Amino acid sequence: MAGEASGNGEEAVVEAALFAAGRPLTAAEIAELTDLPIRVARRFADELVREYSERAGGLEVREFEGRYVMQVRSTVADRVSKVGPQELDPPLLRTLAVIARHQPIPQSELARVRGNKSYGHVRELLERGLIRAEKEGRTKIITTTKSFAEYFGLDFDDPDFVRRAMEGRRLGVTPMYRSLAERMGLEYDVVNPYQPNKNDIQAMKGLDLLVIAPGYAERAREHYSGELIEAGVRTFTQLKESIRLIAEMAGSADPAKAASLLEEVDAVLAGYRERAIGARPIKPLSPMIEEISLDLGISTDEKGIPAAPDYKGVEAEIQVPTHQPYEMDIIERIRERYEALLKGVADVGRSKEADQNDG
Repeated sequence: MAGEASGNGEEAVVEAALFAAGRPLTAAEIAELTDLPIRVARRFADELVREYSERAGGLEVREFEGRYVMQVRSTVADRVSKVGPQELDPPLLRTLAVIARHQPIPQSELARVRGNKSYGHVRELLERGLIRAEKEGRTKIITTTKSFAEYFGLDFDDPDFVRRAMEGRRLGVTPMYRSLAERMGLEYDVVNPYQPNKNDIQAMKGLDLLVIAPGYAERAREHYSGELIEAGVRTFTQLKESIRLIAEMAGSADPAKAASLLEEVDAVLAGYRERAIGARPIKPLSPMIEEISLDLGISTDEKGIPAAPDYKGVEAEIQVPTHQPYEMDIIERIRERYEALLKGVADVGRSKEADQNDG
């Protein structure tokens, strides 16, 4: 019974921490606030998720991407929304992150980075009191407010302090993303969250963000409780999206290097798409091959040339390499796949033409 009482007391402390925070907390943050081991804090937080779900009251404890939050249950949220702060949707949050990291930032510069949608985001953030905008010439200079600091649990609301706090986020990458981090001018640690050794586990405790391959979040969560970025790099279009996402979330990328990298990817992709004009249709035997075909503008058809990744062990006229060295440059990694697909299409085309001529 003593152990059970102790457990209940520790769970109550975790519950109180979630209530007092008023924002999502990682298991590591809960552990720090409650003086519990991370695995114990996570276990009690998971138990609270279950208990609040069964209770079906006005509050709920939810887990999302490794963070736990106590909030008004969605079924009654509309009836009480006027008396409490509203959650920020991801696009709005990304615009706010850019403001926080680069403040004071002219609205014209924000629009260049985040697009025309940022004007609507600024209006909404002003209404919520998270930013202020002061007129300066033809533009406005935007900074964060005290409400921003309170919302994100920062000790001070001074814009310089907020910017330094945001810029101070430590980034980790898996070995496959090392070259991408280098090309973006990021400061980073390389870790293996899938099969970590003691050094990896220790290093991950100090990370705020971790870049991993899509689909591996569950494995990474076994040892890492911070924020994850699942960065797709199967295609050049996915790579461009990942560059933008990492730059926004990490906040410490060299803007000139990131812009130069995006231009390089655009140029390389344009060259491959030009080479793919008139290519015979293919029959993709995996989602990755279908994505590459779409990126190149090659049509797909059940009667097309069969193409498969080399790991599938499937008989196909075109084999696209996937078991590539981790140290391989990120652009060269994608290039190798595109080259294999285009070369395969061309070789099959020449073979069919030769057969027709012989006939």
